[in-house]
Formats: sequence, C-alpha cells, structure tokens
Amino acid sequence: MLTNKSKILSTLILMLAVFGFACSDSNNNSDSATVNGSVEQSQAKSLPEGTVVTMATITSNGSIQALDGVETTTNAQGEFTLTFDANAAQNFVVMAESQGEEMMGFISTEVENGSEIILKPLDIESTAETNVFAEIVADGNSDLVLKSDIETVITSNNSSEIRDNASVTAEYATAIAASAEARADFFANEVEQNGQDKLEATIDILVDAQARLESDLDEASNTEEEEQAVELFLETSANAFASAEVEANNASAAISLWARLMLNNIDSASESVENETRSQVSIMTAIAVSAAVEAEAQASAMSEQTQDEINNASVQLMTDVRAALGVKADIEAAFEDFQNSVEESMGNDSSVNSEFILNVNASINAATGVKTIFDDSIVSALSADIALDVFTNFESGLFTSANDAESGQMTEASIESTTRILLLLNLNS
Repeated sequence: MLTNKSKILSTLILMLAVFGFACSDSNNNSDSATVNGSVEQSQAKSLPEGTVVTMATITSNGSIQALDGVETTTNAQGEFTLTFDANAAQNFVVMAESQGEEMMGFISTEVENGSEIILKPLDIESTAETNVFAEIVADGNSDLVLKSDIETVITSNNSSEIRDNASVTAEYATAIAASAEARADFFANEVEQNGQDKLEATIDILVDAQARLESDLDEASNTEEEEQAVELFLETSANAFASAEVEANNASAAISLWARLMLNNIDSASESVENETRSQVSIMTAIAVSAAVEAEAQASAMSEQTQDEINNASVQLMTDVRAALGVKADIEAAFEDFQNSVEESMGNDSSVNSEFILNVNASINAATGVKTIFDDSIVSALSADIALDVFTNFESGLFTSANDAESGQMTEASIESTTRILLLLNLNS
C-alpha cells in the first residue's frame, strides 16, 4: 500500500503532468485561454453548422455545469475556437449541443491563462471519456488519473455503451483509477534508483503522447490517418516506462498489473465492450513484454539465432493479439504460444540449461506453487495494493524456485535474465 509520503508525491507529480498537458505555449500575461477543436461531422447524428459550443466545468460531485457567457458556434466545417478565463474554474469540459444531441470533450484538471489547447474532435467517444472523467472527479481520484489513461481503454468501438450506461461508466472510472494508483504504487515499491524521477519522466511521456494524439486526430482527414494516430499513441504509451529508463522487466510487469486491474474491475459491461478493452490492454501488454524479453535475451548474451527466434515470436504475438479482437480465450492462447516459443528457443541456447526452465516451471505450477497461487489470487484483485502484494509474492516465490533449480553451467547473468524472462512469461500466460 502507498505510504502517505508516496501518495502525496505521486499526486503532486500527476497534477503537474496534467497541468503541463493543458498549458503548452503559455503566456502568463494573457487574461484568457483558448481551446481549438471541432465537432465530428462523420457520425450519423452529426451536428450542423452554427452548433452552440459552451465551456463547462465538472463540479466535485461529478455534475457538469456550463459557465455563464462562455460560448461560441461552429463554422461550416464544424470547427470552433473558444476563449475562456482559466481562473474561473477547473476540470473544464467543452460541450456542443444542437436539437437535443450533445457531444463533450474534457481538457484537464489544470489550465493556465495564456495557453492554447488543441482538443480532438467532439464525438461519442470523447463524450464517453468525459462521463468517465466526471465520475473519477466525483470519486476524488482526478489527481491520480491522466487523460491518456482514459484514452487508452475507451475507443470508438465501446464508447456508445459506456456513454449510455451509468453503471458501466462508474466501473470504468473505478478501473482506471485503480490502474493509475497501481502505477504510482509500483514506482514507489518496485522501481529502484530514482524511482520518483522515473515516474515523473514516464508521466511526461504519457502526457506528450496524449497531446500528440489530440493534435493528430484534429488534423486527420480520413479513417486511416485516425487509426495511425491511435497506433502511435498505444505504442508510445506502452513504451513510456522503458523510455523513462525504467528497466524493461519492471516496465512490462507494471503494464501487466495495470491491464489486470482494468479488466478485473469491469464486469457489468457487455461482452463486446469488455473484448474491446481487453484488446487495447493486451496490445500494450504485448508490446511491453516483447520488448522486455528481447532486452533480457540480449543482456544475457544469448546467441543471435536465439534472439532472432525470440524477435519472430514477438512479431507473432502482436499478430495473434490483434487478430484475437479481445476474445479472452484467444488472447490467453496468444500469450501461451509466445511463452512456449520463447522457452523452446532459450532451451536450445548453449548458455541456458533447458532443465532449468523445466524445473522452474514445474515448481511454480505445482498445486501449491506460486504461479498457481498467483493465478487464483490475481483474478479477484480489484485494488492496487492487493494486486501489488499478489505480484510481489509471486516474484519472490519464482526467484526462490529459480535459486533451488539445477542450473548446470549457466552463468549468474544467464540465470538472472532467464529467471526474469520466466517471470514475465508466466505473469501474462
């Protein structure tokens, strides 16, 4: 569980990160801020030219209230520019409404006068995201959550149900907050050497990825460009920990826990909505675990052939995860096939004793083994502290099993890297 000190620290860092996202190109001498955006024109219920766009705020109870006198209208392309006093409130929301149809998009918790903000097009997806953020504010968790956390799991494919179902909205708010807390908790407890600096660097990358996505989506002229923008966002987000110089194995473990908490906290959504979320988090998990396994194989000086085989397995994992479309059994099969391929390649490498791999797996998968205990426990973990406890017990137990396993002529470095790879593989299979 987070200590008070680490909670305060993570809160301050996250608030500063969100502040930085909203306040690009700041001019402190200005007495207003500007948001540029558009209302999506490609939907079945696209809003017409002259649609009124209003600035609003999310109150502490999660309600959305319009600010008096802060409004404009869209032009023929659905574009708008809205100027407002950033000191008037916080948790700003842009609302577009016409003939009973309403679209929304939220900016951030902190905005400074003099900033110019680019907001992605207002549509059903951005409206669902705003509803979830409003719930997060009401729950008192807005200081933990980045806009990118919400962006990752709410897509055009699951947004309608999330927007229209209050219980699903609430579940996503809880899941996203739990995952965000797990991120801060993981850095506080698992990341050594300047953990708080690496957390701040990670958040900076996530904030920049969100800002880039908003800009790219605002400029996109077709579906292909929108999909490319989202792909870049997911890849950048999945690599954010490692890009902030967190060890690849820790980066992968952190994302795996984040993904688990997201899925564990969602149980009232339809199968299609759950599958879309599972697809998103599995893509990010696959990116992270592939990078970590490849890094460990390289660090332990496994042969080029082994490294090439692991790289090929990584490519196949991404192909299989994307093709699974979030179906639980197919996602699980993709990660199990990846584990089998990597372990077979390592077992054939001259620097690794294949019996070591077999013995470790046999030990941890026994009826009372740590993998069995982990699998039984992690499926019901709903909070960050419980998930981290389950993980640390699994990690400790796996390394104990590795220490007890016959390693033959393996070097200490090879044992260390192989054990870390086994940890990551078993964490996701």
